Amino acid sequence: MATPLPESILKQLPKGYSVLSYQGGELNDDKLTDYIVVIRKLDEESISRNSIAPARPLMLFTQNIDGSYTLARRNDHVVFRIDEGGQCDPFEDGEDGLVIHKHYFTVQNSVACGQHWTDYITFRYAPELHDWVFHKRIFENWVMNNSSAPNADALILKGRRLVTEKGKLLVPFEKYRAN
Repeated sequence: MATPLPESILKQLPKGYSVLSYQGGELNDDKLTDYIVVIRKLDEESISRNSIAPARPLMLFTQNIDGSYTLARRNDHVVFRIDEGGQCDPFEDGEDGLVIHKHYFTVQNSVACGQHWTDYITFRYAPELHDWVFHKRIFENWVMNNSSAPNADALILKGRRLVTEKGKLLVPFEKYRAN
């Protein structure tokens, strides 16, 4: 997040929210820099102590030829809520929560305290639809390694689950539900 978010995007964020994370890159076929932005309610921690935590919207902004940005899509069900990771925040405590690469983007929800799991959800741009669609989801979880070998890894992979779009109806980004 070295480059600051463009002012045109900041002006479009809903009142009462702040930016949690963002990433710039090529999301469609126009060769302009687009952004994916995760926002959160300013008071999400206090809300989550007394009630169900608020959603963390994931917003897709596409750049216009004049340099301004348009909110292209929004989904409130991809980035996990602050209370969906057990002891830890499943998005903020992750390593690289957002990645854009060649019209694909991935959201990483993960925890590494008490439990150890990672959930990667990837979408791709479908030029024929002028929209983004679910591409694949990879869920992995690890457990402590009981090995007494001096160079043994601390954790070992317990399970990996892969869900892809292949053979299924395309699910638009805005309609995808992680849970």
